[in-house]
Amino acid sequence: MGKKQEPMNQLRDYQLDMLQRLNKAWKRNCSVMVQMPTGTGKTHLMAAVIKNEELRMKNEVLDLWSHATEGTQEFSSVQRSKNSSEGQVLVVAHRRELIAQISQTLDGFGVEHGLIVSGKEIDFGQKVQVASIQTLARRGLPLASFPPTRLPVAFPKGEGKDRKILSGTDRNNNYDNFCPSLVIIDEAHHALADTYRMLWDRWPNAKFLGLTATPCRLNNAPFTDLFQVLLQSYSIQEFIDKGWLSDFEYVSAAPNSTVMRQVRTLNKRGADGDYQQKELATVMDVPESIEHLYKTYKQFADGKKGIVYAIDRQHAQHIAEYYKAQGVACTVIDAKTPANERQQTVNDYRQQTINVLINVDVFSEGFDCPEVEFIQLARPTLSLSKYLQQVGRGMRVSPGKPHVLILDNVGLYQTFGLPTEERDWRQTFYGLASGKGVTDSSRMVVLDGEHQEKELVNLQMVRIKKGGKRHVGLEIFLKDGMYGVRNNGKVSCPARFKEIVRLDNIDGYFAAGIYGYKEYGNYLEMASLIDRKGIDRHLRLYREVSLRNGIFYSRYKPKGWGEESGCYERYWDPKGDCYYDWDPEFEKAAGVEIGVAEDHSRDRIRCFKFRVTTGKLSPRFYWSDVFYNDHIIIASDYLVVKRDKNHAYHICGYWNDTVIVQNDDMAGYLQIMLDGRKGERFRSLPDKLQRISPISYIYYLRDLKMQTLRKNPPRFAD
Repeated sequence: MGKKQEPMNQLRDYQLDMLQRLNKAWKRNCSVMVQMPTGTGKTHLMAAVIKNEELRMKNEVLDLWSHATEGTQEFSSVQRSKNSSEGQVLVVAHRRELIAQISQTLDGFGVEHGLIVSGKEIDFGQKVQVASIQTLARRGLPLASFPPTRLPVAFPKGEGKDRKILSGTDRNNNYDNFCPSLVIIDEAHHALADTYRMLWDRWPNAKFLGLTATPCRLNNAPFTDLFQVLLQSYSIQEFIDKGWLSDFEYVSAAPNSTVMRQVRTLNKRGADGDYQQKELATVMDVPESIEHLYKTYKQFADGKKGIVYAIDRQHAQHIAEYYKAQGVACTVIDAKTPANERQQTVNDYRQQTINVLINVDVFSEGFDCPEVEFIQLARPTLSLSKYLQQVGRGMRVSPGKPHVLILDNVGLYQTFGLPTEERDWRQTFYGLASGKGVTDSSRMVVLDGEHQEKELVNLQMVRIKKGGKRHVGLEIFLKDGMYGVRNNGKVSCPARFKEIVRLDNIDGYFAAGIYGYKEYGNYLEMASLIDRKGIDRHLRLYREVSLRNGIFYSRYKPKGWGEESGCYERYWDPKGDCYYDWDPEFEKAAGVEIGVAEDHSRDRIRCFKFRVTTGKLSPRFYWSDVFYNDHIIIASDYLVVKRDKNHAYHICGYWNDTVIVQNDDMAGYLQIMLDGRKGERFRSLPDKLQRISPISYIYYLRDLKMQTLRKNPPRFAD
């Protein structure tokens, strides 16, 4: 449910930490961008920064340098009076809702301020001004009497000459005399627009602070021409873990759903690089899609308070009409809604007269209502910023709200992943990565054994994450129609199986992965085993797998085979990592276990396999290949020492009645005596090493008085 709400003028620990980092950054930089997730109190941090600036400027006098005339080398120092403009701060935002929220927060911190917005008289007697960037751009900013000391910034084309310059007609002060020492830009990911750049041109000696949850742009443009450094806060998941943000449940359009097929047909792009509005409306604003939106809402969010994000006003109206016809208390709100009507709608929503707000980009930024219980995404987008801003509206904590429900009806999960996905914002800040989503890939859908429960709303929706659940332990996931396994949120077994079957009652193994394989000219369904670490053993068992006395038995009967046709069968011994055609028995020679079973390929002759690791699947041997004494056992080109019976060495040759093997523990080769003792180690094979052919070595070992196995050997004593 999150932590208890603090008083408005009290900072949380992470806000205090960011404030300290910001003050430190300003010692070396004059323009800093701060990233904090939506809902974590950037406006509170802003108020604290302004308060600190007021206190700092009370004890300082600014020295301003100006050019006398263009091209001169002389400068004059002008000392400003403490009673004039020290401590002046300009806060800039681009929406009325943001300005209202900032103003309310500043009131809570006891910061007196004025407003520069259309329809209001400007009072420059206040040292702190909260301004609409549109109002500043429309009325025009007077050019400074000195050239900028930082990067030059041009006015938008055709706008420089015709700007209306404010003059001394404004109450209490002249606009020209307003010279802030600090300029703060809210939602600073918009700051690359030309209307923002004029702020740097007008006040080049001021400190600048940009606040944003998403320092990224669709066009991959960096922010470094305006901001010198980025301060990144905790991740969204860390804020959730600490109780500062609400947990969430996420339900998304299934990868193969009708909606996702529609989204994949969107090929046109707008001027901003996002989907073209006209094509969006043509494809998505249809009765079938709106009916599906309502069915999703009805199944998961019926009676809850929430926000629906629509494509445009007409799409929003169509959604509202359908929802109202089903008895849902809802209304449409967008940028064209009159300010007084918009405020009344928000008040009705907070008082639960209205349960659902269907909006068009109005509440993507700055809307602060912790009681939001669900977010419904009905508008495809390629903008990572827009996606995180929208889902973030519901992640503020509120008493009685265990989590927020995100209904992703347009499959933005496939484009961006979950909101909690780790993101390195420094990459997008420096222009090394784009804020544009990837549409040609498919993300995993995690299943937890409740597969049927996960396929929701006529198989069109799938639950990506349950509220309150972390991705811990082993999980089966679906990607591009294939299944894999994750361990603690990380892929341990890639998606390569057509099906994964849980093995809950078999120690050491989590599941069997089913895949297709061509064997003996037939297409068969095979199985591999996935262990409790989520690792695929890459086995070739048949589809139906069971455990019998420590041995895995597998069988597969292709479709169309009758009872008289039998079935494919295969056994696998996990201890020796070896296959058998028949159920094996186990015997011992030199204290080493050997599996014995009949062989299909040799007229059911008995074959033998070590029950120790050989570093690969254990090869099969026949009675004539195996020799042993009381200390070692040799089978073809493998040797096992009784006292080291968990490992088989690969034989390289014989030397002075000893065996030279490959030393797997370290580089080089190792000498093994016939009594099992280890001798010299070699970096390379000895010059006089005797390499013996498979036929000759049988006689050689007999000369060394090694015993041989018989066709029907008795059980060997240790």
